[in-house]
Amino acid sequence: MSQNYVPQQQAYGTTAEHPKAQSVFILGIVGIFVGICSWIAWYQGGQAKKEIAAGAPYAFDGNLKTGYLLGKIFGIIYIVGIALYIVIAIIAVAGAASQG
Repeated sequence: MSQNYVPQQQAYGTTAEHPKAQSVFILGIVGIFVGICSWIAWYQGGQAKKEIAAGAPYAFDGNLKTGYLLGKIFGIIYIVGIALYIVIAIIAVAGAASQG
């Protein structure tokens, strides 16, 4: 009686991380504290996402997705913060002008 040996296949493919994944992740984390880094993470993550959508053999997950989302979220938060700062400055100038 001979047994047939069938090698087990992996349940999921072992796609490698995108070459920019680590730098996007680090920039996304640093972007929490330094605004320009969040913009760079958002941009580089978007470029990598386009490459993957065009057929690059990488997965859009893990460090790449996390860094991209951190960059996007904190980039938007910095936009809102700057807009609020401008509105508060205008109100302060208008208030000072009306008192004098």
